[in-house]
Amino acid sequence: MRIRLSAVVLTGAGSAFLLAPALTGQAAPGSTAPETAPKAAVPAQNTSVQNTPARSAPAAPRLRTGAHGAEVKALQQRLEELGYDPGAADGEWGSATSYAVWAFQKVNHIKPTSRTSRRFWSALAAPRTPKPLVPRGAADRAEVDVKHQLLYVYKDGRLVLTSHISSGSEQYYSSQGHTGYAHTPRGNFRVYRKASGWETSPLGTLYKADYFDGGYAIHGEPSVPLRPASHGCVRVPMSTSTIVAKLLPIGTRVYVRG
Repeated sequence: MRIRLSAVVLTGAGSAFLLAPALTGQAAPGSTAPETAPKAAVPAQNTSVQNTPARSAPAAPRLRTGAHGAEVKALQQRLEELGYDPGAADGEWGSATSYAVWAFQKVNHIKPTSRTSRRFWSALAAPRTPKPLVPRGAADRAEVDVKHQLLYVYKDGRLVLTSHISSGSEQYYSSQGHTGYAHTPRGNFRVYRKASGWETSPLGTLYKADYFDGGYAIHGEPSVPLRPASHGCVRVPMSTSTIVAKLLPIGTRVYVRG
């Protein structure tokens, strides 16, 4: 079905975001992520919404996982502009785009779901700027917000990446002969070792792990659910782990709070 939508121009981060009329439908998800940090940090508070002249209220297309087309591509480009990682801007809403949408929704105090709403589009036009967890932290740092299940990465004091995470489940576990309590340590740490690809640990396999405290690491994981579910590590989406690995060289400070 062809849907006619009025054009919407959302401005922020010093550039316009155009949501053009498009054809939406269903397609098998599948996306790959860029191997560099998203283009811009979260914009300042002076973002605004500008509608085209003589038009009705801004269009708010209801998109969700599996959608495809120009609207999805515009969404992906806007999320990347704001410092999230939706994967390649290919117009296909796969898991990477869902993870980026969840992160954006959490930052903007919207219940995370794999779909858009009018409130979502309004927030995308004038996004909230998250406050640093450690305002006087190192200029290059990672901040893990356990309470809100988010990761923030700063370079030269500027927020360049915001990601959905899954931390320790805060439950007892028994796995491969090991038992323990799944807790993500809080405190101030540094990246002291890195893995270039998959690495096997006593509790499973980790992808591109950035170790910051003993066996605890920020690492890629195929499953990053909307709840704390790890043995204590900080899981990030597989696509995002490639970006994180480049942004966190050995010695980078890691602050875990919440």
